[in-house]
Amino acid sequence: MSESDTLLRVENLTKHFSQSSGFLDTFFSDPPVRAVDGVSFDIREGETLGLVGESGCGKSTLARTILRLVDPTDGAVYFKGENLAELSGSNLREQRRDMQMIFQDPQSSLDPRMKVGPIVEEPMKAHGLYEGEREERVRDLLEKVGLDPQHYNRYPHQFSGGQRQRINLARALAVNPDFIVCDEPVSALDVSIQAQVLNTMQELQDEFGLTYLFIAHDLSVIRHISDRVAVMYLGKVAELAETEELFENPQHPYTDALLDSIPVPDPRARGQRGVLEGDVPSPIEPPSGCRFRTRCPEFIQPAEYAMDEGTWDDVLSFTRAVKRRSFEASDRATVRREFFGSDLPGGEAGEHVERALDEILAGDWKDAAERLSEAFEEPSICAREVPSYTVEPEYGTGEHFAACHLHRDEDLSMEDTGTEGTATADD
Repeated sequence: MSESDTLLRVENLTKHFSQSSGFLDTFFSDPPVRAVDGVSFDIREGETLGLVGESGCGKSTLARTILRLVDPTDGAVYFKGENLAELSGSNLREQRRDMQMIFQDPQSSLDPRMKVGPIVEEPMKAHGLYEGEREERVRDLLEKVGLDPQHYNRYPHQFSGGQRQRINLARALAVNPDFIVCDEPVSALDVSIQAQVLNTMQELQDEFGLTYLFIAHDLSVIRHISDRVAVMYLGKVAELAETEELFENPQHPYTDALLDSIPVPDPRARGQRGVLEGDVPSPIEPPSGCRFRTRCPEFIQPAEYAMDEGTWDDVLSFTRAVKRRSFEASDRATVRREFFGSDLPGGEAGEHVERALDEILAGDWKDAAERLSEAFEEPSICAREVPSYTVEPEYGTGEHFAACHLHRDEDLSMEDTGTEGTATADD
């Protein structure tokens, strides 16, 4: 991508929130909530970048930080070459005219006491635009988003959910922006209405030359509207690629899990949908190295062990089950059969498991969890280094980024930069 094609560039963007406020926090502060933690990507002029991930992964916070609705903790957001993170006052206000946002709830984002016409006119008044011709422009915009211009004097409650979201779209277009952040704009709508609204958004994108950052948790919606897709997990980008490439050739275990969870519209289909074990870690104390490692089914075995794949899977499953205390420890034989069948792993690995079993049977679950973590998780590259790799795409020619150490031996950036790798130590 050439520099001239890039409308928005996000570099190492970070947003941390304090857990509390007050004078004593200066001296006794709790660790911050790391909602967005070092995110980087570009958005080309005229494209739609989809942003997907589980609830709480930081998608909406990232969007608000990009628009400077909240101030970043660190990093830069370059819009048309200017760093928004360094702007303030009239300079920031001027840039905001070209950057608008559509919110998730089409009802709460509209003032119920205002008529539709003044709602759409409001951004024009705020920026001093189109004086003397605002009503005509509003009526024209209402028609372009698929509403009757005669609805200018109606109130929001007189419209359906899909119509209200079209009003929000008209309001976003009122100041003729170049870039629109769409924060789950169709998630509150009926499925039958979603496609209509999405099609309208695509038509307007073509007509006005708009660029979208489109946030959603529904992968079907993301696939329909996006040119490229970024997958976010616990404040970081896990994978980023062109849409077809990401859906047909996913290169991160988290992306695999998201795709496996898509419902299949076939009542004859059998088999369990993909389900990730465990809960999302706290953004206050995220895991070292790869953020996804505590739930990853492809967690890499430490170099000091030489277990076969099945034995390693048993050890990892046992380690995670102990940390969650998800089983009853009635006696040693029962626990061994549940996780290892007839044989424990041999050598040093088996010794760690045996000692952990002793601690569990004595009621010392915490000590057992720490022992297993120190033996099997912390020595792994997944826990020691932050993954950042570029891999060969199978569909299209665009760059395919994957934050997973499974690709450490095929990283293209080593050839591009002449470095010895792109993984960095976690801070």
